[in-house]
Amino acid sequence: MKPTGKRLGRLADWLVLSLLVILVCTSLAVAQAPGTFIPTGNMTAPREGHTSTLLLNGNVLITSGVGPRSSTEIYDPSRGTFTAIGNMTTIRFSPSATLLADGRVLLAGGDDLGTAELYDPATGTFTATGHMVTTQYWHTATLMNNGKVLIAGGGKDCPNGYDGCLIVDRPELYDPATGTFTTTGDYADKTRDPWFETAGLVAAPATLLPNGKVLIAAEPTAELYDPATGTFALTGQMTRGASDSERRPGWGIGGTATLLKNGRVLLAGGEIFETSYLSDVELYDPLTGKFTAIGSMVNARDGHTATLLSDGTVLIAGGQGWDAINGGWYATGSRAEAEIYDPSSGTFKSTDHMNGRRLFFASALLSNGTVLITGGWDRAGPVDTAELYIPSVSAPAPIVTAIEFDRPSVATGSSYSVNVSGSNLTPQTLFDARFIAPGSNASDVALNWQKGLAENHEVPAGIASGSWTITGVRAHEIETDHTGNFFPVSATITVSP
Repeated sequence: MKPTGKRLGRLADWLVLSLLVILVCTSLAVAQAPGTFIPTGNMTAPREGHTSTLLLNGNVLITSGVGPRSSTEIYDPSRGTFTAIGNMTTIRFSPSATLLADGRVLLAGGDDLGTAELYDPATGTFTATGHMVTTQYWHTATLMNNGKVLIAGGGKDCPNGYDGCLIVDRPELYDPATGTFTTTGDYADKTRDPWFETAGLVAAPATLLPNGKVLIAAEPTAELYDPATGTFALTGQMTRGASDSERRPGWGIGGTATLLKNGRVLLAGGEIFETSYLSDVELYDPLTGKFTAIGSMVNARDGHTATLLSDGTVLIAGGQGWDAINGGWYATGSRAEAEIYDPSSGTFKSTDHMNGRRLFFASALLSNGTVLITGGWDRAGPVDTAELYIPSVSAPAPIVTAIEFDRPSVATGSSYSVNVSGSNLTPQTLFDARFIAPGSNASDVALNWQKGLAENHEVPAGIASGSWTITGVRAHEIETDHTGNFFPVSATITVSP
């Protein structure tokens, strides 16, 4: 049959549409070249000082910030879209957001608040939980191996603005099992000035170490929190920020702390009492308890983000700092420059600029290996834009969906086998196990508990009798890498004498 004019027109339309699709796909492929930033959908509202939390289902929860302080939204990586999901129970600015062992998110404090609430991804709802011991904001919240959350280094009572804020001088714990906050041991360093503006403890980054302790990088002397004893102890003297860009003596505050896959902690940037921004970088080694200066970033920064990528390198982006212009130093306000730290070579190298300047923004490593960058301040105010960083090496994250024992009970001196299932797992995958021992209510963690999807385990003589329950499993490919989240899978086996 001879085609009619209408059919030829439709055919021409189809060919044009196909060509457009090819051109769009080609341009997207070019735009998504490794080591580049590409735009993604805008948030539902501008935000600055907000939280960004990767959920166990792969979506990202965005909450609070300057602007719509009570509104929340979800980013869906599969669609590249943000969707509003309602409001928190309380208006918050600069709260902490912590992914708990069961997949819920604890949102605590913020802007002189002592209230807290839980977000449940299963129901999409926010529910009030216990009240903090002290109202505070700009604090850190660290999920520990025992399932509790350490709250440390906050500010409170700001009658003269942020520069007149007192330090919250007593850390506290949140227990998800009871929904309550309680005080814990006092800081080891009792010499800190009580004012926010000059206190290194406020905004000092906190890092959960592979040994289960928490590093508080409160310059110049850092501290370690031991959850087994509930006490703080001094650790090595820090080197970062011993002087500013004009070489005046002083110690920095702020900056970022990133647990690397080799077990060390990268501490980068910060500021010296609002007089200078730092490019100084150092490493903390938990095995020696010492800090070692390793050089400088490409750019001095504060208020930036540092995101561990799937290949073990670190993306450092945005913030504010000093730049050399016409022979002098000038504050940038906010910046778009980004760089990569490579632990294998110990070097920093510039990468693609972000699509906009950002300060006090948020970043989250997605399950597909890309990094979601959201909001921030761009010199004119908070923005609603978002973008993705496409790493040079991108690998999907390992996901654990189930764990199974081959028998319900086992006698000491014998063995049992364990099967782990999920996605992106290989025979070389290592698994950390979070467990509860007989007679205990607290969790503990066994590092590198199993290698491969199936393995036999011996039951040593003298092990406690009773029910041993696995409550979570974390997968990784490098023996020293304990940086990921535990997936809340469970299985129980009873040990008999």
